[in-house]
Amino acid sequence: MQYNAYIGIIVRNWRDTVYDFENMDKRLIAYVNIFICANRLQAIMDKGMRDITAKQWLALTMIGAFPEPPTLKDISEISGVTHQSMRQIVDRLEEKGLIEVIPDKKDKRAVRLVRTNAAEEIRARDTERNYGFVFEFFSCLGREEAGTFCAALEKLCNKLNELKEEQK
Repeated sequence: MQYNAYIGIIVRNWRDTVYDFENMDKRLIAYVNIFICANRLQAIMDKGMRDITAKQWLALTMIGAFPEPPTLKDISEISGVTHQSMRQIVDRLEEKGLIEVIPDKKDKRAVRLVRTNAAEEIRARDTERNYGFVFEFFSCLGREEAGTFCAALEKLCNKLNELKEEQK
C-alpha cells in the first residue's frame, strides 16, 4: 500500500479508522502537507541558521522588501501572523540589535521597523548559504514544475486572502 510520503506512516484516527491515502481526495492530503512542510522547513532552517530563527529571518526579509521602513502592522499582515506574534519576533530582533523600532511620524500608535547594520551583516554573511539551501530544497522540481508550484501557491494565497476578508 502506498501512502503520502510526508505523512510517512499509516495514521489511525481516534476511531481506529485507517486512512486510505490512495483513494483520498488529494486536496485533503495537500492541506495536511502544507502544515507538515511548514513545520519541517522551520525546524531545518532553525537548526541551520546562526544568530536568528527562521521566523526572525522572515521578518528581516519582509522588512527589507519595503522601500520605506514598514510598520509592525505591515509586516504582520504580509507575513500572515498576528500582531502579537510579530511583536514578539520584533522584540527579539530589537534585543539582538538587528532592528530599530521607531515611532511613526504621522500615527502615534504605529511603529516603524528599520534593519540595522548588524542585520545587513548577517544577510551578507548568510546569503550564499541561504540561496544554496533554497536551491537544494527545490532541486527535486524541474523549472516547469517550480513554475506550476508557484502558480498554484499564488492561487492558494489569494484564496486565503479572500477567506480572511470574509471573516471580517
